Amino acid sequence: MRDEMEKQIQKLESFAITIPTQKICVRIGYRTSVNRIRKSVIDQIEEGKIRADELLNPRAIYRILDYADTNRHPIFAHAKKVTLCICTIGQQLESESTKLMENDELMRGLILDAIGSEAVEQVARHTDKILCKKARDINLWPSKRFSPGYKSWTIEEQRYIFRMIPGNLIGVMLNKSCLMIPRKSVSFRINFYDKKELSTRSFR
Repeated sequence: MRDEMEKQIQKLESFAITIPTQKICVRIGYRTSVNRIRKSVIDQIEEGKIRADELLNPRAIYRILDYADTNRHPIFAHAKKVTLCICTIGQQLESESTKLMENDELMRGLILDAIGSEAVEQVARHTDKILCKKARDINLWPSKRFSPGYKSWTIEEQRYIFRMIPGNLIGVMLNKSCLMIPRKSVSFRINFYDKKELSTRSFR
């Protein structure tokens, strides 16, 4: 049974992470254009991006299930297949950010934290695109991605995701509160439907 599960699990490890400076500015509280922000702040952001390149370890793991092989949660209703996914950028950036803050380098720590948030979201978006293509390759229609804690899919459903795809394969654990460690991790599901009108996406 476990051997069969492992055959179904796929890893992604090649991600090109490019984060616009403007996005970091917004995350650290600057709601204006880059050219109106103090040069010292921009310089720290650029330094942070260079440092982050050494700390990021972006990875994702996913599994595509037939509906019959899921736990039949109502959130999967009408799906032909369901994809479960976990993404992360690893622990190093988070640890460095915490260390900087503890050493009273608050701005540098905050910038690294913001870069981490943008980076893991990029991993999730890239993975989402790959999974949507897989759906269309088998003539199914993907839903948008949704994470546990959204509407009727409670945060406790994280346990189900981690039963079906062992997050430890990419260094992600689940604590008793169903929060992921490292924090810069994202889990989600995408339903694959056989009818286009059931999808929550817009298709051109």
